[in-house]
Amino acid sequence: MKTINKITLMTGLIATSVLGSCSKDFLDQQPYTQVPVEEAVSTPASMASALNGAYTALNNVNLYGRTMPVFGDLRADNVFVSAANSGRYTSENNYSITVSDADVSGLWSNSYATILRTNNIVNAELNSADVQQTKGEAYALRALTYFNLVRLFARPYTDNPAGLGVPLITKYDPTYLPARATVSEVYALIMADLDKAYSMMTTYRGSGFFSKYSARALAAKVALTMGDYQKAYDYANDVIANSGFTLVAPADLNGYFASPSPHTDGSKVETLFEVGADNANNNSTDELFAIYLQANPATGGTTYGDLLATSSLYNLYSNTDARKQLIIAGKRDRPGGEAVAYFVNKYVPSSAGAFTSKKVLRMGEMYLIVAESAARLNNPTAALTALNTLMARRDPSLVYTSAGTQLINDIITERRKELAFEGDRFFDLNRLKADISRPAEYPSAARTIPYSDARRVLPIPQNELNVNPNVTQNPL
Repeated sequence: MKTINKITLMTGLIATSVLGSCSKDFLDQQPYTQVPVEEAVSTPASMASALNGAYTALNNVNLYGRTMPVFGDLRADNVFVSAANSGRYTSENNYSITVSDADVSGLWSNSYATILRTNNIVNAELNSADVQQTKGEAYALRALTYFNLVRLFARPYTDNPAGLGVPLITKYDPTYLPARATVSEVYALIMADLDKAYSMMTTYRGSGFFSKYSARALAAKVALTMGDYQKAYDYANDVIANSGFTLVAPADLNGYFASPSPHTDGSKVETLFEVGADNANNNSTDELFAIYLQANPATGGTTYGDLLATSSLYNLYSNTDARKQLIIAGKRDRPGGEAVAYFVNKYVPSSAGAFTSKKVLRMGEMYLIVAESAARLNNPTAALTALNTLMARRDPSLVYTSAGTQLINDIITERRKELAFEGDRFFDLNRLKADISRPAEYPSAARTIPYSDARRVLPIPQNELNVNPNVTQNPL
């Protein structure tokens, strides 16, 4: 079955055909991540099993297992690859990604495999009340996956909505070779899926699953990315006012990020949606924490510790900021390592053999979305109220009183501080059409990346171009 590991946009279509040709004995024992389309959604129970497979897929090393959050910080100005490294993500660090980059190819193919799984669910001819929650979660998962793809492989919506986005596949068709849809078409599908998800879901199953208000939170984030500030403001406020979620307390911040698994359905602290790992579903030493965490006998296992925080990020935090404890100043104690290094302490497992979850949507960001949207809608009072509500839980000594452009700049700075190492900074700089000014820790050839630089958009993987002649490559 090695073919499944090499397929691209046609992942779902080919995988279904391959799996459909397997022996009956194999199909009798198939896991929920490898089920032919005609069998995956025949009953509510099998639909739920297929949904579990879609969630499991998100923890692939080239999705939220590691690559997705890493790309958002490494390709910006928050983290860099240490001089003493294991060889991982060096092309991203140097801004020298090629069409054959394995991490990019893996991100593309696994994203479309996830989309196939969600398509099988939302297109199932099952519409009773007991499957509405399942379909709603699948719509949200599909929206999240397309949101990631269009932000990585296309110019921002705020640049040119009519520009080339990514291919849209919404149903099973093994002969379909779609061209790239426009950016606006992709975003229209994303928002339509999230509207459906919001209306269909009624149950909160815990932070490891999409729910009504995590779908609304994602819609707020998408609207902000599109520059639709009124919708972003309304949606984020809906989450704050009606979801029942609260911000994590400063004293609990370390333990919150060290949590080995998603919160149970009885907890509504901070996390609206996250991708977890456990003993059955993990990437071993390729989990996100291992690329950041330095060797620590208490945690056990092997870590790389390749990625270090930049001095420019570390220096943004005051000594009274609870978030500063998530970065530790030290020395890279490996041959060739940095004499002064800032270690990311945000993903330290709570015990040996444990894993940490990957935060995707949090309440902290909802307050920042309200703040930025209100500021851009000329409502500084609402902006300052939201911003300072968050500060009371992060850095109580800091109370903002700024206005105008300075207020917006302050909010963007707080986004950088709040969401560091969660994969957001690069996308913020893109939607703001801002140049990336990287500090001295980066290679000299990759210090300033202008907004106009073609390298700000990932190349379509060569594997995809080989199987689909209708897909146009990005400028290289």
